Amino acid sequence: MKDLDTLLQRLAGSLTLAALLAGCGGGGSATDPSSPTFYPEPEEEWELVWSDEFDGDSLDLGNWGIQEGDGAAEGIPGWGNNELQWYSADNLTVADGNLTISARQEAVESYGYTSGRIRTYQKFEFTYGRVEASVKAAPGQGLWSAFWMMPTDSPYATWAASGELDIMEVINADTENERVYGTAHYGFSWPLSQQSVGPATPVEDPSGDFHVYALEWSGNELRWYVDGVNYQTLDRDGWYTYYYAGREIGYQVGAGAAPFDVDFHLLLNLAVGGALPGEVGDGAIPADMVVDYVRVYSCTAEDPNGAGAGCNSNADRGLEPGVSVAPFTDSFEFYGDAAGTLPGRDGEDRELAVNSFWNNDGALTFAEVAADDTSRGTVIDVQTTNMGNISISAVDGEPTTLFGMGNNPNFRELHAAELKFDLYVDSTATDAESSLLIRMDSGYPAVGSYALDVADLPADEWTSVSVPLNDLLAYREEGLNPLDTSEVVSFFVLQPTGAAHVQVDNIRLACGHPGDGGCGIRAPGGDGGIDLGGPPRWEGTWRVKSEASSLRVGPTPGDGSWWAIDDAGVSARACYFDDDYVFNPDGTFSNVLGDETWLEAWQGVPDEQCGAPVSPHDGNVEATWSYDEDAGTLLLDGFGAYVGLPKAVNEGELPGVAVPTSVTYNATFADAANATVTIEAGGGVWWTFELVKTVDAGPAPGATTLPGTWRMAPEAGSLGVGPVPGDVGWFSIDEAGLETRACYFDDDYVVGMDGSFRNVLGDETWLEGWQGVADDQCGTPVAPHDGSADATWTLDEDAGTLTLDGFGAYFGLPKAVNEGELPGVSVPTSVTYNVTFDGADTLLMNIESGGGVWWNYKLVKVAEPSPVEGTWRMAPEAGSLGVGPVPGDIGWFAIDEAGLDTRACYFDDKYVFSGSGSFSNVLDDETWLEAWQGVADDQCGAPVSPHDGPTGATWSYDEESGTLVIDGYGAYVGLPKAVNAGELPGVSVPTSVTYNVEFENTNTMNVSIEAGPGVWWQYTLVRD
Repeated sequence: MKDLDTLLQRLAGSLTLAALLAGCGGGGSATDPSSPTFYPEPEEEWELVWSDEFDGDSLDLGNWGIQEGDGAAEGIPGWGNNELQWYSADNLTVADGNLTISARQEAVESYGYTSGRIRTYQKFEFTYGRVEASVKAAPGQGLWSAFWMMPTDSPYATWAASGELDIMEVINADTENERVYGTAHYGFSWPLSQQSVGPATPVEDPSGDFHVYALEWSGNELRWYVDGVNYQTLDRDGWYTYYYAGREIGYQVGAGAAPFDVDFHLLLNLAVGGALPGEVGDGAIPADMVVDYVRVYSCTAEDPNGAGAGCNSNADRGLEPGVSVAPFTDSFEFYGDAAGTLPGRDGEDRELAVNSFWNNDGALTFAEVAADDTSRGTVIDVQTTNMGNISISAVDGEPTTLFGMGNNPNFRELHAAELKFDLYVDSTATDAESSLLIRMDSGYPAVGSYALDVADLPADEWTSVSVPLNDLLAYREEGLNPLDTSEVVSFFVLQPTGAAHVQVDNIRLACGHPGDGGCGIRAPGGDGGIDLGGPPRWEGTWRVKSEASSLRVGPTPGDGSWWAIDDAGVSARACYFDDDYVFNPDGTFSNVLGDETWLEAWQGVPDEQCGAPVSPHDGNVEATWSYDEDAGTLLLDGFGAYVGLPKAVNEGELPGVAVPTSVTYNATFADAANATVTIEAGGGVWWTFELVKTVDAGPAPGATTLPGTWRMAPEAGSLGVGPVPGDVGWFSIDEAGLETRACYFDDDYVVGMDGSFRNVLGDETWLEGWQGVADDQCGTPVAPHDGSADATWTLDEDAGTLTLDGFGAYFGLPKAVNEGELPGVSVPTSVTYNVTFDGADTLLMNIESGGGVWWNYKLVKVAEPSPVEGTWRMAPEAGSLGVGPVPGDIGWFAIDEAGLDTRACYFDDKYVFSGSGSFSNVLDDETWLEAWQGVADDQCGAPVSPHDGPTGATWSYDEESGTLVIDGYGAYVGLPKAVNAGELPGVSVPTSVTYNVEFENTNTMNVSIEAGPGVWWQYTLVRD
């Protein structure tokens, strides 16, 4: 039962079983699992040390504590699994020798179901032994009966580095989706956690009869049983923990049997809905999970290894013990005797250098000197009378991507990277009350920082220091932006806060990850130049991610409960994870498989293995692709063309069905380089593939580079006319003309992301005689070429043409239109130009103004469009709407998965920021209403004035202050009630509202507003 709760509670257990620990070798470290095994007689093995037979008429609170609520108090609403119930003591009954946990359909808080959950935390804990329970699982779709164990006071950080042992999980009992699992969770802290879950275990009628579920736990082995049959075994090589062991050590692999070498406690619960069982079926509630007894035994046999491994006569020695697992680690040296190098383009090294970009007016100096300790070599010596800093960065100045190490804004998703270095503090010249700030930045002011207090550091001796990147990513300070690990500029910054004399050496970045090659430093350009925040598109080359769970199958889209690739599988199928799926900009598609790919038995091989691709799934077919963005479907047309697995097609799985000529997948983008593809291969069999883009192949440059503000290039030859395109032999602007027509060269051509176009001409532009002036001169813009008309633009990438629709809208010169030159022809309602992009910021344009008269313009981009511009919606994800006492905190309330369904009418509301500065709330027929708006209860309903999409609203964005102002009575973003003065109806509806804005990327915007003192509403919006 995955849970992120008690591992955060670092409290000592109240009951320690000395006899149990002695008998089972508790607390001892495991040795080589290949050491001799012991098989005493069963009757001599296990001694009962604790049990609850549930013989009374109430729960024994000396044995069990009752957990209530939704997990929010523990910081995990939905108990970390998106569960749908509220746990209550009222759902626990002890009678007739049984404990009954009842799931009921009843409303508590915002939940529609109640159930029960108990644990022995701080009442009974143990290390090693045999634990078993006789359980009758709750029947029904959406029910999740669980008997499991969590650590009480683990030294191994947070879940799942601290471990979890699931003795029994019965999901959807008595349905076609019934599954029974036993699982070990281990490895890294969430979200890099790993699990050992094997295939579902067949159990005869788990909800109709009692079955005994047991785990035998030693330092060398974990063995799961149902009714005395050992169905799954995991040996010591099948788990590990990779955790942070403090500032001097940093991250390390736990010794021996860690994390399963400390006290654990027991839990019993019945969940409703959630990650594993899925939706609740009709008629599934009410339901009961019934427990006859829970028993814990100690091992009586002597184990020379001291790890409780002497009792194993029940083991099925023919079972495979699971695969060996180990973390991937890597390290990058920034400084050791000299500045280091990093991987660069085409295999070339990138040089690093030590600099001081802020010496505080000469207060700080640094030098690379020989250390007094001759074995250490050269070190960096830093001296300051008051602050300043040094930094290590790439000489080429290019931003660098750190991958697999975490990033903002999801800094709470812990990863395992760290800055490590050796430090010497000279106590005679260092202010003992000061700090040393250790920083990494993405170009000031995007900074991550951690303060090392000098008073806490050893003085006058070398010491090793580790600073986790998690701490740098979590850093927030007013006036600074968060660190972005996708664009790191300064890898290491040391900044004293006072007077200091320190030396630093052996500076490096280290990282760990569960997947082979899962973390590291990406050379600039090594990712194909893909901007994760750019517009998602299929054009390019994709692969299945070479990481655990990237390939999986289950009863619903995205679910991998039936089977999911693990790290060992990723390694074994390396020939599969380099297969390319090539989506060409012209609509053609190719499977590029190389010499080998992964084959299965249905393809004619004796066993699953790497081998030469087999027709028709060998890529030797002509195929095309198309993507329906509205439906979220990806269609491949071509006999044998596929994504993910060739066997998974819409009718079922090959070879049970015929090879189709087309396959349709469901497809969603996480960002510009990551996508999830799912397919229902027959009824209720859902394959999921996680893809990553390795090469970006389009579309044409204009689609992403045209929006923005353009001007005529202020250079000779940028404006001219001639008999053919590109020829300016008849007339070409010269240097003198640039000065004379300065009022023309500051005209703006504003191309909006929403398709709008504006001529912004200022007080003066260049006028010619046909516009009613005495001579060519600067003057007030003349209608209809004064920018007062509404206009739009359309780019035809294939034809290389740009069309402006709008009476009087123009590029270059207003007189040059397709029919000829004004005033000889009428002012048209649209004009089409030929365009060529010369890089992202230069546009070459021409137009034939009548037969054989070609005007040529060279424009340069002077400003990108506002990142706010466009149409936005609330992100349809848990946590996208919330409130708390400070910015970024949604501890008081956060929308959950159930809320997304209930408020679907709200999550399709649109916030339209036009390029012209107008703003609209587009709410359709219904939006979410609250009681203060005159409805009986919070519900979907027709929008209520003045928050029904008022006209005439405008918007403005101040990038420096990060503030967004909406001007317009009743106009709003997020919730209409949250305004600067407080919450409606307690205050008046304002005529403008100011929000704080931060961008995760070009398609995700985080908005916050203080609705009265200390009440911060938070909204996450995504571009529509």
